[in-house]
Amino acid sequence: MPVAAKLTAPRTVEIARRPPLQPGPMEVVVGVEAAGICGTDLALFRGDYPVPLPLVPGHEFAGTVRKLGSGVDPAWLGRRVTAEINNTCLAYHRPKLCSACARSLPSHCLDRTVTGIIRHDGAFADEIAVPAGALHTLPDGLDAVTAALAEPLAAALETFVMSPAAKGDLVVVLGPGRLGVLIVFAARQKGLRVVAISRSEQKRARSLAFGAEAAFAPHQAIEAIHAMTGGMGADIVVDATGHTEGLTQALKLVRPRGTLAAKTTCGLPPEGFDLTRLVVDEIRLQGSRCGPFTPALKLLARHPEKLRGLITSTRPLAEAQEALCTADQENKVVLISG
Repeated sequence: MPVAAKLTAPRTVEIARRPPLQPGPMEVVVGVEAAGICGTDLALFRGDYPVPLPLVPGHEFAGTVRKLGSGVDPAWLGRRVTAEINNTCLAYHRPKLCSACARSLPSHCLDRTVTGIIRHDGAFADEIAVPAGALHTLPDGLDAVTAALAEPLAAALETFVMSPAAKGDLVVVLGPGRLGVLIVFAARQKGLRVVAISRSEQKRARSLAFGAEAAFAPHQAIEAIHAMTGGMGADIVVDATGHTEGLTQALKLVRPRGTLAAKTTCGLPPEGFDLTRLVVDEIRLQGSRCGPFTPALKLLARHPEKLRGLITSTRPLAEAQEALCTADQENKVVLISG
């Protein structure tokens, strides 16, 4: 029988066998080959991001379609895929759409579940059921471990969908960790200037390797960014710290009428945020999360070795508890099924 890593309480994962999954209408069952651990998974694990339990976490994955539900195109069978995390009216091809899907806002579907997060078991398992409309075919030759980066890379790209920037604009990325370093990479792919801010010398060095023109420790950041911008501040400051104080730090680095791009999903509210400054300096605060898979997969296919280098270790699914306990000490851990 297939195995799943089920979160039963904060910091408690149970490795359990369960009956083989059967796809519902317009669903497929995917045999999971690789599933990445991200900051949201860690927030779920710690209990900072409260959701109904038990739950199988995991939403960054790749594998092969094993079973088809009714109404699914037979061509999907045997195809190597990844999937978007929002299970929506459109993904299920429902004849009647909710008001969000009808307005082409499927990531905010009023009837959605979210794979591995909200009312839908995720990919820390041998197999997962997802709607066929959420699937994306992997590029030829792209291995499953690298392909597990598709979802976070799509989320990195979404930063600049929601906060458009002109070529040559200065972007500051606070917290170039699992997601932040992908935002550095995505920004450079768009021709933007990028500066990374981190306490970690290793993360600063990695940011330079992924396209940052400079990288500073937090105590250097304000003076350095103001020197680079004639005292104005950066055009966009991205908070990818994973901590509640990230937006407070970001506010000190952005120019008037600039943008704070919020990417942190630690499940906790910001502390000490200066709303007065946000208003007086006319700063835009923009959240973003899920993003476009097609360009993300193209980038993975174009730079597989470089991006695969972000994965610091792989662990068997049976070690999910241990992996979640230690994943915050690494850049990227990927669970391997089978």
